[in-house]
Amino acid sequence: MAERRRPRAATEEKRRRLLDATEEIMLKDGYAAVSSRSVAAAVGIQAPLVHYHFPTLDDLFVAVLQRRASRNVERMAEALASPEPLRAWWALASDPRGTALFVELLAAANHRPALKAEVGAIAREVRHMQMTALDTLLGEYGIDPEVFPPPLVAAAVQGLAFSAVQDSVAGYDTAPDDAIAAMGRLVDRLEARRAGNRH
Repeated sequence: MAERRRPRAATEEKRRRLLDATEEIMLKDGYAAVSSRSVAAAVGIQAPLVHYHFPTLDDLFVAVLQRRASRNVERMAEALASPEPLRAWWALASDPRGTALFVELLAAANHRPALKAEVGAIAREVRHMQMTALDTLLGEYGIDPEVFPPPLVAAAVQGLAFSAVQDSVAGYDTAPDDAIAAMGRLVDRLEARRAGNRH
């Protein structure tokens, strides 16, 4: 059986630069500003070379999502297994750059079925991971799972982070920084309670 060829380092480097450039365009000007021309110009190559690595814009968006998501799935698993899981989870969920990029990917997914399917698959994986961890963690934090079941807590943490960071990045006058600070204080109290319960 013939051995599969591994991508050449130069090819991987070009793909990385194209993905980096796409992320920067999305964060600066929004997903609608991404085109083979805009990405090529940012990297300093001809537009057809973008299509050599990513035949369609869907392929490019999906690659951006997969690269970002693979890191975030690993980081979420690490957060939930850390000594202070709720604090680590909140820090990950409320990261301004990551959330701003996800906002743009979600917006693009509304118009791109291939990207929407990929977003859905990743969302299911991460939410399942969170809810499985919360089955154990809620009791450790002294939270009644009958009143605050894992699906509610997971959606609340992610939803608050998404809304507050989005409004903060966009400059909306909705007191997002106050919401983020209040969540930080709640996390402090819950982590202190969990530490007390374990001693």
